[in-house]
Amino acid sequence: MTTPPAANLATPLTDLEIEQLEALLASPIFEKQAMGLDEMQGFLCAVLSGPAAVTEAQWLPAVLGNPKYETATQGDEIAALIRRFHHEIATDLAGGESLGLLLQREDGAAENDYDYVTWCQSYLDGVEFSSVAWDEAGDADEVNELLFPIALLAGEIEPKALKQIKPRDMAQLMTECREDLPLMTIDIYEYFLKLRGEPVPAPGDRKPKKLH
Repeated sequence: MTTPPAANLATPLTDLEIEQLEALLASPIFEKQAMGLDEMQGFLCAVLSGPAAVTEAQWLPAVLGNPKYETATQGDEIAALIRRFHHEIATDLAGGESLGLLLQREDGAAENDYDYVTWCQSYLDGVEFSSVAWDEAGDADEVNELLFPIALLAGEIEPKALKQIKPRDMAQLMTECREDLPLMTIDIYEYFLKLRGEPVPAPGDRKPKKLH
């Protein structure tokens, strides 16, 4: 696979490049250590949103593992694609844009039956990856409130904490969390942006992008 010459850091991945990259990440050269693109997006979204900066030297090995590249050129091309993917996420967050979530759908699943669990679990992994604890950098109650919907979709909320919610209400809550997830990520990003004293972008219309 060769990255088109015109592509640079600010060029979003094309659908074809996404498909090619997904296939590569699942190939034997990564020995099942690399994250899938859905996991990578969730993880990097959190990494970019937290209270402490994370360098490429830290996040790139975390998402790719220890691949056995066939050639040095192959490694460079894959890293270039991942950098563009990271840059696109960072640009959307910084611009107050709603992310176009990369969600997997199992073969035979209903058209709108996407896997939110994996994406949200990876986001929480990104939270834990931070060198500064999120709930210590900000108000713990506010941070937990912001993360609650993601933790709920990830299946990380203790059942006993949800026992008073009726099944019908729970189903509605899960639906709302799925629909609002792209905008929730912006809210979290902007929360820590304010703590760092940086200007928050104007919200615009904030319409969710189309799912890949």
